[in-house]
Amino acid sequence: MRHKDSAEHEGVIESGGVQWMTAGKGIIHSEMPEQQEGLLQGFQLWINLPAKEKMRAPAYQEFPANEITVERLDNGTEIRVIAGVTNNGTTGPVINRMVNPVYMDVSLPKNQVFEQTVKMDDNAFIFVIEGQLSIDKSMRMISRRHLGILQSGDQISVTANKASRFLLVAAHPLNEPIVRGGPFVMNTKAEILQAFDDFNNNHFPGD
Repeated sequence: MRHKDSAEHEGVIESGGVQWMTAGKGIIHSEMPEQQEGLLQGFQLWINLPAKEKMRAPAYQEFPANEITVERLDNGTEIRVIAGVTNNGTTGPVINRMVNPVYMDVSLPKNQVFEQTVKMDDNAFIFVIEGQLSIDKSMRMISRRHLGILQSGDQISVTANKASRFLLVAAHPLNEPIVRGGPFVMNTKAEILQAFDDFNNNHFPGD
């Protein structure tokens, strides 16, 4: 996937790579597939910024697959750590100090258990790419291509009912109002209208 933006960042995200863009006060970008055959699969996640950070300068982080730390456990589990820290201390390369996200890509063999500690007040979810998981003592199941929003707590424990791959995502809640319009996410409708006006007049705040 080729990425290019108005801040002169450009590159190709290859299999297993990660792109982390902070839009801040404004950036124009495009993402175009370059793969010519076979299937292309990716995951795009939007993380909100605190109101006081929404007008910060745009920033960009990109990491090829060989810069994503992989933790391998004796039971065959593989954890690709994109952001955050595993229970064993493996740290991901993505830095975001506004919400301190946990973002892990986990491959879990059948009947094996994955456990991860998160902050008590974090919002957390699991998205199953392949396989099927049972969640903690409730044994509620999440199947392939389904997302499960987790209840509050500081311990996540899942069991693979079959060989599975899933994403674990958690982050600190902002507890602020959210208003979205088109590609813009702000805190009030007036801010959204201002964002559209700035875009239509080619004006980026602070320029």
